[in-house]
Amino acid sequence: MSPGSAGRPPVVTICKQKLRGGRGCWQAYLVELDHDGIWLFTPAGSRYRSSDGTSEDSCEVEGGAGPGLDSLSLVPGPSERWLATWRVPERPLQVSVEVCDWVRRDRDVIVFMDWELDPFRLRSGLVAVEDLDDFADVRAHGLLGRDQAELALAAAASTERGMKLRTAPFDDRGDLRLAACGEAALPALVDVPHPFDV
Repeated sequence: MSPGSAGRPPVVTICKQKLRGGRGCWQAYLVELDHDGIWLFTPAGSRYRSSDGTSEDSCEVEGGAGPGLDSLSLVPGPSERWLATWRVPERPLQVSVEVCDWVRRDRDVIVFMDWELDPFRLRSGLVAVEDLDDFADVRAHGLLGRDQAELALAAAASTERGMKLRTAPFDDRGDLRLAACGEAALPALVDVPHPFDV
């Protein structure tokens, strides 16, 4: 990828949409494009903007305490139904997955619809799927059709299995790339657009 301003990697805006209507945006540097997909780095101190336009200083993809910490996300190929995010070693949560559908995948904007299922792996080695109750709720309210639900369950099962077995891309590559990105000392991303402008 060609560098952005001042020789830095290009910036991508990521927007998460909820089936019940909420939205949130943050930004990341596009640090690599390879056979795994698009690797996006969000430095500590970056901002997250919610549906009401509020800008928070604690961006760690979905918020956090204090100024936030570095994180690295992987957007896989368009046929996959998930987005994965790695956290720094200070966090007990090592990697988490948003099971989702892609709404928009442009060069500088990625928008996804959250399908509620969230597989994760802790540094202790525990792997599980959370938000099963939210998934059941959106299904009960007709916000997620049968075909979409089947795709969501398949994506959750596949990524949960990958994290348990530590198969690519859920091996060490995310942690190694996140550490390398942190050493690059890229500035925080604070000029985040309103989610409804994306």
